[in-house]
Amino acid sequence: MLDKNRTKELLDIALKSVKADQIEVGIFSNERGTTRFANSVIHQNMVVDRPYLWARVIVNKKIGGISSKELHSDGVKQAMQKALELAKYQKPDKEFKSLPKPGPKKRIALKKEPMFINPDQRARAVEKIVKVCKKHNLEAAGVIHTSRYSLGVANSLGIFNYDWGGDTYSTITAMSDNSSGFACAYDKNFANIDFTALAKTAAEKAVASKDPVEIDPGKYTVLLEEPAVAELLSFLAFYEFGAKAYDEKRSVISKKMGKRITGKNITVMDDSYNPKTIGLTFDYEGVNKKKIVLIQNGVAKNVVFDSFYAHKLGKKNTGHALPQPNSMGPFPLNLAIKQGKVPRVKLIESIDKGILITRFWYTRMVDPDKTLLTGMTRDGTFMIENGKITKGVKNMRFSVNLYETMESVRMMSKETMLNGESISVVTPAMVIDNFNFASKTQY
Repeated sequence: MLDKNRTKELLDIALKSVKADQIEVGIFSNERGTTRFANSVIHQNMVVDRPYLWARVIVNKKIGGISSKELHSDGVKQAMQKALELAKYQKPDKEFKSLPKPGPKKRIALKKEPMFINPDQRARAVEKIVKVCKKHNLEAAGVIHTSRYSLGVANSLGIFNYDWGGDTYSTITAMSDNSSGFACAYDKNFANIDFTALAKTAAEKAVASKDPVEIDPGKYTVLLEEPAVAELLSFLAFYEFGAKAYDEKRSVISKKMGKRITGKNITVMDDSYNPKTIGLTFDYEGVNKKKIVLIQNGVAKNVVFDSFYAHKLGKKNTGHALPQPNSMGPFPLNLAIKQGKVPRVKLIESIDKGILITRFWYTRMVDPDKTLLTGMTRDGTFMIENGKITKGVKNMRFSVNLYETMESVRMMSKETMLNGESISVVTPAMVIDNFNFASKTQY
């Protein structure tokens, strides 16, 4: 992970190494430790540090983009010269207006450098997990990722922004011969995660779902635990909440802005300042992120913007750029759903007959125009009868329209949980009616 002084030194070298109308350069460094385990044995334990630089050089609206892992003076200069050379061979981008200019300075509280979590610390966490699973005659599998990262962005118009952070992401799957249970945790601090308690959750699900029964496909009331809700919401981030899809009229939200598209109890926002979320508070153009309400009380309100689409569509830049060049356009990385008012333990009691779903697996978008999604339940699917969990259920394949599903949310927990890897999603658990299961599986 590169500190602020070294990052600024390299960014200054980059900005001074070529002459152009406008220049943008960024450096992202991610020191990531990974410990993977299966059959209750660690099979991978490593640390990878992968800093890289990306740059855009603009000459007469011709844009040359490049990335490089050569983070030394000569390597940076060579990368910038290559970007300048590439720009000369591009066609002018008539829709490009300008890189972003510096905005109001935000005071960022001083933070301690994130602690380095070594392989021994992760191995001891796995030891705790395996100990719990062995007590229940279960095999343990999963991963622990620990990251320390920094981001610095500068451009020739005067932007300079730098910050660092750290987090831990862990998943646990406890397995018997015919059942499995899942638990996960995502936190800024490795020390905050109770790996023993997490393993107990996974083990209890695996034990409770042994010898699962088969049920017929159809529409059921479901209780989606937080990882399952986050999985669904992440697809809206990919397909619905960015300005590129909005501009190209590919998204449902682009056709229904200002209209109700979900139940009135649904409010979705992108909020990098949520105390539970992970990541940094400025984007890959160095622009401070804004809290954006995307759906408010069921009504489509906004999408997120970077400088290109803000200029093109006459909107305000919300600070959601990805490293350039990219084909996705601006993108929300810190989603959150406004929680309900019901204690989580009361959700099960509200269901006369339904299914509890721990998480989804192999989820895919079938029809983006209809937000039609399919996938399977996994690692803890249970029948709920008369407000109680009664038995494990064999996994099912679901097929749902995302917006129709969010129209049918009956109840949400007041507690929330952080999930996700590519994006962070803070979400409550949900009770949803008429959730469609299209077919059975064999396990």
